[in-house]
Amino acid sequence: MTVQVLLSTYNGEDYLRPQLESLLAQDYPHLIVSARDDGSQDGTLALLQKYAAQSSQVTVIAGENRGAARSFLHLVQCSSPTADYLAFCDQDDVWQRDKISRAVEWLHRCPSEMPALYCSRVAIVDERLQLIRYSDMPSKPLSFCNALVESCLWGCTIVINAAARHLLLREVPQFLCMHDCWIYLVVSAFGTILYDAEPRILYRRHDKNASLIPLQASDRWRVQLQRFWQHGKQRLVTRQAEEFLRIYGPIVLPQYRQILERFLHSRQRLWDRLRYALDCDVYHQSTLGHLMLRALIVLDRVYC
Repeated sequence: MTVQVLLSTYNGEDYLRPQLESLLAQDYPHLIVSARDDGSQDGTLALLQKYAAQSSQVTVIAGENRGAARSFLHLVQCSSPTADYLAFCDQDDVWQRDKISRAVEWLHRCPSEMPALYCSRVAIVDERLQLIRYSDMPSKPLSFCNALVESCLWGCTIVINAAARHLLLREVPQFLCMHDCWIYLVVSAFGTILYDAEPRILYRRHDKNASLIPLQASDRWRVQLQRFWQHGKQRLVTRQAEEFLRIYGPIVLPQYRQILERFLHSRQRLWDRLRYALDCDVYHQSTLGHLMLRALIVLDRVYC
C-alpha cells in the first residue's frame, strides 16, 4: 500500500534537511514525498529541488504564499487518487524510522470504506533534538464534540486513509482554523480517530514554529491569553463550524447535525449562551480548558 507524504515548507532551510533524510530513511518501502513550497524567500525551494533530482520518491511544487492551512489543502487536492494513505508532514521535525509503518499497521485494522485518521503523541525537543517533554495525552474521547471547539491533535502526526481523503475532497472550505483542525472535525463526524500513545516524531521547538507550544505548565495560561487577544474577536471556531454545516450538513448524521446547530444557535443572545455554557455538548480535553471554554462561550469568543 502506497503512502504519500504531504510536506509544506516555508523559509525552512535551517531544519529541512534532517526532516527529508528521516522521510527517505523510513522502513516502509512504498512511500513517496510530495512537497509544496509556500513561496519561501530563502534556500528552501532549492534544497527541495536538489532532493527531487536525487530521488524519484520526491516531487516538488513551487507555489505562491497561501499560508500553511491552504498549502496543505492544496497538497490534498493534488494528491494521487491511487495513494492508500496520506501523511501530513512539517518541515522542521524528525521522524522515527517506523513512523509510517506503525501508522499503516494501525490504519490497516479499519475497514477500507470507513474514513480513518491516525495520530500520535510527540516528543517535544529543542533545536538540537534534545528532549524537553512529551506532549499531553488526551484525557477524554477524541470525538466530534471535542473537534468542534479544540484542536488537540498534532497535525504533523496525522495519517489518513483513502476514504478520509475522498471525504475531504467533497469541497475545499472557504474558511478554516487550520488544516489539522478541519481534518479532525471532518473525520470525527464520519469515521474513526486512532490515537497512538507511543511518540514516533521528534517535534522540534524553536522560535519560528507556526504554533505556540508551551514548554512548562506555567506557560500554558500565558499562551492561552495570547491566543485569546489575537483570535478571540475573530470567532474562528464558530466560522469553521458554519462552514462545516454548509458543506457536510446534508450528509452528516442527525445527532451530529443537532449538536452542531445547537452550538451555533446558542450564540445569538447572551441568555442563550449562558444556558448553553451550563449544559453544553462540546468539551475541551483538560478540566481547566473546559472551564475556560464555558467562559468563552458566554463571551462569544471561542477560538482554536
